[in-house]
Parts: sequence; structure tokens; C-alpha cells
Amino acid sequence: MKHNFQKLIGVFVAILLTPLFSIAQELPTDPSVKIGKLENGLTYYLKSNGLPENRIEFRLAVKAGSIQEDDDQQGLAHFTEHMLFNGTKNFEKNELINFLQKMGLEFGGDLNAYTSFDQTVYILPIPTENPKNVDDALTVLSDWASNATFDNEEIDKERGVVMEEWRLRLGAYERMRQQIWPVTLAGSRYAERLPIGKPEILENFEYDAAKRFYRDWYRPNLMGVIAVGDFDVDEMEAKIKAYFSGLKNPKNERERIYYGKPDFEGTRVAIATDDEATGNTINVNFITPGTVETENTKASFRKGLLRGLYSQMINQRLSELTKQENPPFQFSYSAYGSSYGKDKYEYTVYVSVSEGKFEEGLKAAMTENERVRRYGFTEGEFERAKAAYRNSYERQVKEADKAESWRLINRYVNHFLNEGTLLSEQQQLDLLDELLAGIQLTEINELIKGWIRNDNRTIEITAKSENEATIPTETELINIVDGVKNDNSIEPYAEEELASTLIADLPNPGKITKTEKDDVTDITHFTLSNGANVYVKPTDFKNDEIRMSAYSFGGSSLYSDDEFWSVSNAGGIANETGLGEFSSTDLRKFLTGKTASVYASIGSYQESVSGFSSIKDLETFFQMVHLKFTSFRDDKAAFNSWLNRTKNMYANYMASPDLQYQIKLQELLYDNHPRVGFPTPENFDAIDYELSKKVYLERFADASDFQFVFVGNVDMATFKPLLEQYIASLPATYSKESYKDVGIDVVEGKLDEEIYVGVDDKSQVYIMLSGDYDYNLGDNEKMNAIAEILSNKMIETLREEMGGVYGAGARASVSNYPNENFRFTISFPCKPENAEALANAAIAEMRKIKAGEFTDEDVEKVVTASVQNFDEQIKQNRYWESMISSYLRNGNDLSEILNGKKRAEAISKDELVKLANQYLTEQNMVKVVKLPEKYKEGDLGQEIKKNK
Repeated sequence: MKHNFQKLIGVFVAILLTPLFSIAQELPTDPSVKIGKLENGLTYYLKSNGLPENRIEFRLAVKAGSIQEDDDQQGLAHFTEHMLFNGTKNFEKNELINFLQKMGLEFGGDLNAYTSFDQTVYILPIPTENPKNVDDALTVLSDWASNATFDNEEIDKERGVVMEEWRLRLGAYERMRQQIWPVTLAGSRYAERLPIGKPEILENFEYDAAKRFYRDWYRPNLMGVIAVGDFDVDEMEAKIKAYFSGLKNPKNERERIYYGKPDFEGTRVAIATDDEATGNTINVNFITPGTVETENTKASFRKGLLRGLYSQMINQRLSELTKQENPPFQFSYSAYGSSYGKDKYEYTVYVSVSEGKFEEGLKAAMTENERVRRYGFTEGEFERAKAAYRNSYERQVKEADKAESWRLINRYVNHFLNEGTLLSEQQQLDLLDELLAGIQLTEINELIKGWIRNDNRTIEITAKSENEATIPTETELINIVDGVKNDNSIEPYAEEELASTLIADLPNPGKITKTEKDDVTDITHFTLSNGANVYVKPTDFKNDEIRMSAYSFGGSSLYSDDEFWSVSNAGGIANETGLGEFSSTDLRKFLTGKTASVYASIGSYQESVSGFSSIKDLETFFQMVHLKFTSFRDDKAAFNSWLNRTKNMYANYMASPDLQYQIKLQELLYDNHPRVGFPTPENFDAIDYELSKKVYLERFADASDFQFVFVGNVDMATFKPLLEQYIASLPATYSKESYKDVGIDVVEGKLDEEIYVGVDDKSQVYIMLSGDYDYNLGDNEKMNAIAEILSNKMIETLREEMGGVYGAGARASVSNYPNENFRFTISFPCKPENAEALANAAIAEMRKIKAGEFTDEDVEKVVTASVQNFDEQIKQNRYWESMISSYLRNGNDLSEILNGKKRAEAISKDELVKLANQYLTEQNMVKVVKLPEKYKEGDLGQEIKKNK
């Protein structure tokens, strides 16, 4: 009897604990990913993925960053990253970059790396048409892991390159950070170990300091090799073992310490202002005491889901406040997430305010948070948030077999570095469905009560110096944050009931009057009864994506200079005021759980509509397109809200020296043309709302003049009735308009100017050659090739030989309308004292190309890269949509889209030399150099000379 009673009690206890065990159970990992660990501790993640074909994405991740640096190594974690591209056991000096460029990789684009506080990650995507590339790539990865040479001469050459990267970070933000972090991160190692490091160390460190960092921290038990791509997993696993099993951990290895951020009493307040600040921000962080251990359980997944739902609902409310006629802030968000330090979390309230609105903006954001703390969210908000979550997860499942490797690999890198959950798309959706039904709104409403606290919190303000007098004091800021709890005027959130449909009375459908299919491109051309032309390219590149763009020539070119700002902003104003009977806020709510987006714009020479949709929401999408053409929702308050926010945003940007330079540069290039340049407050004041509305309706009144392009998973049986219902029914006037040439041309002749702006010791060199051009697809490809070769040559000379730049690039831009012309630009940032020498070196490299002083191998590199890019892009919906629209506008045969690879492969050195001499004549050449204000009356002594 006693035995039976004990057995009964055991069963009863088991029943009680079943839910607890279930929610606490460890989650599985994505079964499509093979995770293993070698005896030396190196971890690997392998996933076979066929998109794009014949491509593999490799990553080498190291659980070490700037936080591990000794005092004499500040900046050397990042410096080490640089040195791995400057000599290894199997690739001397800069041979590695040259070797990988022969594969078709672009330095700084495909081939790259990054260093942060706690990690360093190397990025290596490779083509695999040549199987040898796989072994070559693994040789590179294993060399990075253990065989960097750290040649002293190369270290000294790289100092200049890293200093130029350090120089890029100079500016208002960096100056303000230096004032704020010592206060808000006091006691934390993160305040002392910014990855870019200290210039005095970068320029003077002993060689062994960098080598010591590599010896200590680049070891297999801190490393992960991640591979995603078109390969056999078992074969790749065998290769990983062969290349990495021999790596050794150092004897007496240093402990890898995970530093945290100490908790503290009270509130830390830091305020920083700067003459060149481009905005006013308030950041309130409520730091959760202790740590929150990273887990891989249903419970941790559920917690993340609760936080995500909360974040979606609170930020919808904050977004609504920005739509008020006189909004309290420019932008605001609230979220609970990770902080500096392992397993450290905080709740953030971020606010961006216009001048003089620090108190009003912070109070409005905190009031909205208090409204949630006091009354919670509504059932309507909760249902919309759940619908949005499920729609997002469901779309990921639909596209799981169409995801490109470069989209997937970061989740595996992050899992290696940070652990946590790693589920497949289907596992995530299944778990979401299992958990979502059991989540109660009351649970979410309780979250904020545990997040907002009276101590262990920081308040950071960054602001424009001119607004310093309006910043509340430390005491006032704390009182604003805390005072909302005593505000009895705060009422529950209320919202009006939404309409259930976008269009109550459907338009009378038109007809498809003509159908022409091109079997070569698989593009079908429909002519509609209202004269509109529709080009449809069905694809299977994505399972649940349809993209659209439509254009008509005309744009702002048909209006006077005085009307320009009202006309050019008309599309943006229409997007802001809403759609049909829906305000922009209500439209966002209506579209929750749907995937459909449409935007209108009016450019210099055309008006256009673009967007995308899922298959299930295609009719909603068509209705939105129809309304974009047939209505302008009249909402003067929404216009005023947009005007206030936009005007303030642009006015703030004007404080940026980089923008001041760009404005003056545009004035020089285009001889102060009234339609070119950055909008001023006066330009915004000149916008006439009624004129914008009138022009918008004019520009979209004639569908007969529009070319529509649809690309994606189109089922013609369901697509054509929607086309007739919503596009063929659009009004038409058969106007047959075109654009006008409004004279936006680059100045002729030679121009050599300096622009003096800013206080930081940094410069920018800009060189442009321009002129008339015989527009054709073949020469367009060649002009791009010339620019790419010059970019590579500048990296070799200006960066690797001279150590004068972090990056430098050339770009060719050609146009077919309003007239045929080209613009060929060279640009790079550098130290002011080096600007002239580096500009001359860049021009010298361009002249070498004209003289034929480059090799067939140089041509082969850019051709290989171009061919590989084409092979990937030709299987992307976005590419086809862009190309069809571009080819239609420029009058090119659509079948030529398929010949991009042939055009690239046909490029020869002789043709490039001929074309360079034809167009890069220096007859029309502008050279403009940005210099700090302090150099205006001074003499720049040249500091750098090209290495012999």
C-alpha cells in the first residue's frame, strides 16, 4: 500500500513538472547544418546550399578582439587583421590579394574582414567552377589561422594604412563619444578598448606587440571555420580536418576573459555637444542588474518572442507620434536587448529631437512608455503584432530553399561567437506556432515593469553646440524620466476602428488587347486597353516574391525652376499623407501581416512607382498601385508633420563638414544650377502643398504613357485578371510626353580647387573627367572595366606602396538621356599633407592605363569578377526588374540582358586602351580637394612620397 502511494505521488509530481521540463528543455539545432569540433578545439559549421551555384562562403571567426589587448596593444587586434592580408606562409607580402583577385574577388568588397571588441571575422567567398579554388581557399584560411608572417617592413608600411582608417573616424561623433563613454561606461574595459585603437600606439608600437597578440589569441580553441555553399558536406568536413587538425594551441595559454559592465547605484548622466554634430539625441538605458545567461531552451526562445512582440507594439506607438502635425520628436524607439559585456542586457529609450525640444521629446517618449507600464497594450495591437511575427516567419519558410549562402552564413557565425538558439526556418515556425497560442497579453504588459528602474541607468545626450542652452540639467533630465510616473493626465491608448478594405468600389476592368512573348528572355509584353505597356518576367528565383516598377518620361523637367522643389517632393509627400482613405499610420496597421509595399516618386526626367509583394497579397498590392495613380490623400496636417521633420533633418545635416564639402563640390561641378544640390530650409519653405498635389495628380493621370515591369513568381492565370482589374482600368489621356533637357551639365574645361571645411585633420580628393559619349552597351562595359582596373591599381600604389589611403576607387557613369554623356570619377580620403601627392599618383595611374602600362592579367581580374557577378545577378529578381526598366528607358533590345557575360568576356586590353584615350582626355577635368579650415591661409608641406 505504501509502495503504491509513493508511486501515485511520483506520478502526480511528474504531471505537475511536465510543463516546466518541457519549457526548460534544450532545443535542437538546425539539422541541415553539421557542427563539429576538432581535437584541438577548433569548431566548424558546414551547410550545403546550392544558391548561388558554384559558390562557397567561407568565414574564419576568432573569439578575440580589442577587449583582449594589453595596454601596449591598443589597436593591434585590428592591426593584426590587416597584417593577415600582408604576408603568410604560402602568400608573401601582398601576393594574397593578387592571388584572390585572380579568382574574381574584389578587395574590400568580397574579400574583407572586421574586428570588434570581442571578435574578429575574416570573409572569403569563392567561385568553385575550378575545384582547385576550394583547396586554395582553405590554404588561405589555415594561413590566416596560424601562419601569418608579420614581416617588420610590412608592419611599417601598414601603419600608414591603418592610420588612414583611424582618420576616417574623426569627427563630431568621435569627439562626443570621448566625452560620454568615460562617464556611462566607467569601470568597464569597453570604455578603454575601442577597436581602432590609439594613434600614438599605432604609429610607434614595437613589432613584437602585434606578434604577441597573434600568438596569444589566434589559436584553434578560439576559432571557428564556417562554410556555406555548393559543396558536399562529407567532402568538406574531410578537408577541414586535413587543413586544421594540425593547428596547435600555445603552451600556458592565456585565459580568454569575458569582461562585463559593472552595475552601479544611481543614474549616470553624460552630455556632449559639438559644432559639427548633425543632430540632437537622447539615449536612456535601464541596465538589468547582473547577467542573463544565454540559453538554448524553449523558455529562452519564448522570452525573446515576448520581447519582440513588446518592441513591435511600443515602436508602432512611438512612430505614430512622429506623424503629428507638430511632432514632439524626430524619431524614437524603445527596445530590450544586449549591452556591452557578455550576457548583459538593458532597456533603451532613444529619442532624436529637433532644436529646443529636449524636454518635450524625452517627456513624450517616456510618457508613451509609462502609458504601457500603466495600462498595457490593447488586444488589437497584440493581434497585429502576432500577425506580423507569423507572416515574417512564414515567409522565411517559403524562401528557405531559395536563400543565398551569403544571407545564411552570418547566423552560423553568430551562433559560434555568441551561442544561443540555432533552428531551421521550419523549426522556428513550428515553435512559434506552439508558443504563440499560449502567450497572454498580460505577460507582455508586465515586462516593462521589470525593465524600468531608478538606478543602474544612464542618460546620454549628444547635441549641436548651438542647442546647448536648451539642454536640461542632469537633475532636470532625471526628473523628466522619473516624473511621468506621477503624471495623472496620462490616459489609456485609444485607436479608431480600421476600414476592412482599401477599395470599397472596384474599378471597371479594362482588357489585355495584345500579348507578345519573347521565348529568348521569357518576357511577355502585354498591351492594355488604356495604352499601358506591361512587361512580365516569371521566375522561380524566389518562391514568394513579385517585384514591380513603372515609369513614364517627364518628371520635374517639365516644370519651371521655381516649381522644382514642390514638384520633386510631390511623390514623397503623397507617400507620407497616406493612401485612399487610410492615413500612413492606419495603412501600416492595415498592412500588418501582409507583404505589400508601393512607393511613388517624381525624378528629374521621369515619374515612377515601385514596390513588391508576396503571392497571397498580390491583389492588395495591385489595389495599392491603382490608388497611387488615381488618388492623392489630402492631409495638410500630415504634410506639415513631414515638412517639420524633413526640414529639421536636412538643417541638421548642414553641420557636417563632409556635406558642406559635397554642397560646394556640386556648386562647382554644375555651375550653381538651381536643380542640383542639397535642399536648404528656404527650399523647403518654397514647397507649395497645393502645387505638389496638383502636379502629382498630373504626372500619374495618364497610364498610357507608362511602362510597367513585373518580375517574380508570377502565375499568369491569377495575374492577368488582376492586371485587367487594376492596371488596365487606370485613366489615360494618351499624351505621349517626354522629358526636357534642363541643362544639368558638368562645367567644361579644367578646374583645380580647394574647399576648406571642418576642424579634423582629414582630407578628401575628388577628380572628375566628363564629356560627350557614344552610348552603347559594349563601351559601357569597357568603361566600367577601366574604372575597376584603375581602382585596383590605386589600391596597389596609393595604399600598399605609399601607405597613404585606406581605400580609393574609380567609377564610370554613362547616360543616354537627356543627352549622351559620361562622367569618370576618382575619389579617396587621406591626410591633408598627402592630398596633392596622392592625387598626382592617382592621375599617373590613369595615364598609365591610357599608355597601355597594365597587363592582360589586370584585365582578366576584372573580367572574371564581372562574369561571376553576372552569373549571380542573372538569377535575381531585383536584377531583372532593374535591367528591364533600364533597357526600356535607353531603347536597348531586352534580349541583350542575357549577353552581359559575353560583353565582359569580349573585353581586351587593346580595346580598353583605345577607349581610355578616346574619353579620358583630361580636356574636361575637375580636381577638388577638401581641406580643414585651419589650412586656408597655411602652407601644406608634402609629407608622403611614392616609394621607389
